[in-house]
Amino acid sequence: MMDKRQPLIHTVVAIGIAVVAAFFCYQVRLYFFPGAAGDYSWALFMAEDLLAGQDPYDFVPSAVLVPYPLPVVIFGFPLLWMPYKFAAATFFGLSSGFLAYGILRSDRPWRLLTFLSLPYVYALLFVQWSPLIMATWFFPILAPTLALVKPQTALPVALNKLTRNGIILAGAILILSLIIYPTWPFRWYAMTRDFEYVIPVFALPLGPLLLLAALFWRRPEARLLFISAFLPFRGAYDLLPLWLVPQTWPQMAFLTGIPWIAALIWPKIAFTMLKSPAVVPILLIPSLLALLWDVAQKKFPRVTAQG
Repeated sequence: MMDKRQPLIHTVVAIGIAVVAAFFCYQVRLYFFPGAAGDYSWALFMAEDLLAGQDPYDFVPSAVLVPYPLPVVIFGFPLLWMPYKFAAATFFGLSSGFLAYGILRSDRPWRLLTFLSLPYVYALLFVQWSPLIMATWFFPILAPTLALVKPQTALPVALNKLTRNGIILAGAILILSLIIYPTWPFRWYAMTRDFEYVIPVFALPLGPLLLLAALFWRRPEARLLFISAFLPFRGAYDLLPLWLVPQTWPQMAFLTGIPWIAALIWPKIAFTMLKSPAVVPILLIPSLLALLWDVAQKKFPRVTAQG
């Protein structure tokens, strides 16, 4: 019988995590990136441009200036009244709290180790969308909408969590965006040419091993890993949803610990997590090993328990 206090406890813990995440995100913005809102800036800038009647794609793109799809503005409008660093901290805090509540509601509290992972730390530093995207695993109605905002990160989650309501919501947002700016998909796509990325499965020599995930296609976590292997990522923060692959706390501890151990042994790795194939052996291959570990544990429970 479920403890009636559980929803309240989950809410309190999630709020606590949201506050802590917002605090640290604000401190990073205050002392290292004053006036900037990280990757959340795109939601704010593009929303401001639309309200001012200006073209949000009227600038020269570059490797560091690659715009988001227009639906990102729906996440910018609610916080436009805040200074950028407050808006960034609020967005990241809410995303983290939302993820924490989803984890706790799924009755696997050990997944909270996600907040100690290296990709989460990177997400905090750069105010990334991956915590919110990971949260849609537990709240599928938002998964297709996030796929409109950041497809290369959200598609592995969205394709696993398609629901009728989620598709209707995303469809309505897409149609509205096309009414407001009919040619935005073409403008956006043309401006992504300078996007620097790595496609994991093509990162030799270990990348092709990720194809092994297809052998267990019926498992949602295997589909998540397999689809992620074919999509471009820019940095370790984009791969935070891989923390959905482990199915037990030892697997979660393994996946969380490997990147930190690698960073301690080779400190330079901690600064090469952007656009680097090194992320494949440090994050994706451990995710594959966690998947294979769980497969073996379920197929040969006695052997794995003893050995």
